[in-house]
Amino acid sequence: MEGSVARELLGFPPDSRPSPSQVKAAYKRKAWESHPDRFPAHEKVSAESKFKSISEAYSLLQAGQFLAFIYFETASR
Repeated sequence: MEGSVARELLGFPPDSRPSPSQVKAAYKRKAWESHPDRFPAHEKVSAESKFKSISEAYSLLQAGQFLAFIYFETASR
């Protein structure tokens, strides 16, 4: 999954640079909206798939922000 796709899944424009707190808030909102336990049995499979995609997007963006922070910290020394 690319960063632009991950940002779109969480509701951000593809070329945006959301802050860690914005990413976390968007993830919580999207995860709550798509949580499989909120859907009837016949919709659970699609809800699980969407929930996993949203979780993957969050992990990707969080890891990217962490790596950018590490790079910035080591580059400024």
